[in-house]
Amino acid sequence: MWILALAVLAYVGRNWFESMLKSRFAVAEQRIAASLAIRAGLRSHEQNELVAFRIAVEKWEYFLQSGIGDLTMQAESKDFEPADFHKSDLKLFGNVRLAAVKASIFLCDPNLEIELLKTIATIRALYYPLLETTMHDLLETQEQMLPYLNRLRLFEASGQKDTVIALTADEAQVLISLRHQMTAVLQGFAENLSSQYRSIAEQLYELKDKINVRTYRPLTNSEVDPGNG
Repeated sequence: MWILALAVLAYVGRNWFESMLKSRFAVAEQRIAASLAIRAGLRSHEQNELVAFRIAVEKWEYFLQSGIGDLTMQAESKDFEPADFHKSDLKLFGNVRLAAVKASIFLCDPNLEIELLKTIATIRALYYPLLETTMHDLLETQEQMLPYLNRLRLFEASGQKDTVIALTADEAQVLISLRHQMTAVLQGFAENLSSQYRSIAEQLYELKDKINVRTYRPLTNSEVDPGNG
């Protein structure tokens, strides 16, 4: 009789113990699943911010390469001002810095922010000497061109009838030479950039590698918190 009672108690106890374990495992699995979903959502936000940063860098670098040429094309309409270039650069560079800060906040990694800002500052330091030299040469050439251009515009505005302000053959040739000079300045910028671009490319590669490592890293178990049960 006692043996039967003990057997029944053992059976009931085992069932209760197994039920308790299953319940605990179920709760742990639910917590892991919830934590995984949260981390996956956060990872998506992290990736979006890293991609946004990379796009901001690409836009900024494209402007550094082509902005001076675009502004040069406007020079004959008297629209070319250094302030225009610096204003656009300030805006795009500001977007890059902001994107770097946002990405580091989402990743909870202040060291990443330091690395990204340091790299883009290095890239800027490589570009700026080339840009400043080119800007100086363009402005000097533009200053020489403006008197001829102003007279040319006035002559065209008169319906090409006011011959007093019309350019002489020699003056027209000077204007053509100055236009060629401006083109040569721009070509010189492209050649200098090409010869020194390896250093810039190395910085960009390092920057993109840092971003890609974090963008495509797998979600690990250490990032999933099952709770304390």
